[in-house]
Amino acid sequence: MAPPRYWPMAPGRVVTSGFGPRHPGFHWGVDFGRVGGSGNEPIYASQGGTVVYSGAATGFGGPDPAGWLVVDHPTEDGGGTTVYGHIIREVPHGARVEAGQRIGRVNPNPMTNGGVAPHLHFEWHRYSWAPPGADRLNPLAMLAGALEPPGLFVA
Repeated sequence: MAPPRYWPMAPGRVVTSGFGPRHPGFHWGVDFGRVGGSGNEPIYASQGGTVVYSGAATGFGGPDPAGWLVVDHPTEDGGGTTVYGHIIREVPHGARVEAGQRIGRVNPNPMTNGGVAPHLHFEWHRYSWAPPGADRLNPLAMLAGALEPPGLFVA
């Protein structure tokens, strides 16, 4: 039986920028937001795994705990790596997180994401976090059939 996967934001989310070509280059993730704004909206782990990168990061903001959070998923949790950007993390670096667990919230400061409305930038990597390239996959394919976050976990 396959391990569960969860949407990284609660129902009502919309895709504000998809995976693929975007001027002036390529957008390597999917941005999720909410009509009317998404600052401070909860963020949930899509799969179980371990937080391997966290804190301030170029393009995602800072200082820590603002920035990004990267979760490495062992095979038994579905494999791969997920990236959550423009967030304020609520779990410690090195922590084990479970699928559907609240791990942070959308950073309400639009200056941390290029001056656009606050949103979650979500990436899916086949193996481990890597610079732009073939290792990055369209996260919407990963989320096909995903469950809604249970909202039962408190960081």
